[in-house]
Amino acid sequence: MKNEQPKAGRPGETSQWPRWEGPAESRPSGYLQGEANIFAEGPEQEKQIGKAPSDYERPDDLIAEDVNEQLTQDAFLDPTNMSVSVENGEVVLEGYVAQLADKARAEEAVLNVAGVTACRNNLRIAPERH
Repeated sequence: MKNEQPKAGRPGETSQWPRWEGPAESRPSGYLQGEANIFAEGPEQEKQIGKAPSDYERPDDLIAEDVNEQLTQDAFLDPTNMSVSVENGEVVLEGYVAQLADKARAEEAVLNVAGVTACRNNLRIAPERH
C-alpha cells in the first residue's frame, strides 16, 4: 500500500487514502491522519484547528486573497467577470456570471472562507451574446 498512488476521485477530492481517526502515535502505516479523534474522552482532547483568540479579527486583505483564491480554484465557476471587495469581514461580489447557479456557487465559496462575516452578492446574470 505504501507505494500505491491515490485513485482519482470526483473533482475537488484530493485523496482516497484510508483515514485513521485515532491518535497519531498509533496510526498504522499507509493511513492518513483523520479529522477527528474518535478516542477523545472529552472536548479538551478534540482538535482545536480553526479556533482563534477571542479578540482576533482576520485582516480584510487576507480574507480578500482567500476569497479570490477560492473563486479561482473552483473548476465549475468562471470568475473572470467578478470583482471582490472586503470591509470588516463583509465580502461584496460584483459583476456577471453565466447562470443563476454560478451566483449561488460563488456565494457558497465566499462563505467557506475563514473570517467572512457576511456576503453581499450583487452578481448579475450576463446577457446572452448572439
